[in-house]
Amino acid sequence: MSILQRSTDRRSISRPSAASPLVALPLACLLLSACAPEGGAVGAIATGHFSARHHFPVIMVSWCGDSPPARIDLSSEEHEWRLTATREFSEQPLEVNLAAPGEDWTITGPPAYRIAPGSPDLEYLLGVTSEVGVEGENENDIASLRFDTETLAGDDGVYVGTHQDDQGSLVDRAAFPPEC
Repeated sequence: MSILQRSTDRRSISRPSAASPLVALPLACLLLSACAPEGGAVGAIATGHFSARHHFPVIMVSWCGDSPPARIDLSSEEHEWRLTATREFSEQPLEVNLAAPGEDWTITGPPAYRIAPGSPDLEYLLGVTSEVGVEGENENDIASLRFDTETLAGDDGVYVGTHQDDQGSLVDRAAFPPEC
């Protein structure tokens, strides 16, 4: 085999053809990851004050990527509320008072004068999602957090849950949000 022939063979082995599926794979992965939500964090502010056990907390939401929160689900074994955003948010972290969310959110769930916890030791699951969704759908692609108001009344800081773990960990308020 001549040197010219070996050189030609080597180039054809190291260079994939344009029709090769391996060439398109990295591009497809990049496009899919750019469209997918990338998680985030939700934090319930713990005030360390005894009255906090009778009120839902102010929460802070931070998201990674381009998909802001569109829905917040708050549920326990006794109640279930859904807050649906009336506008798109851009500022981070976003603060929402669960007891009185304001005009940026519509509330569906059991009718009440104000949203209040059933008891201080009742556990709630808070889920934050980038899609409005349909009734009964509870996928929390931004973050979720389990909490009770008794714990929030006993500590000072922020209980943080992420898209990977809903078991809250207490951090200093200045440490929120965690990095993506």
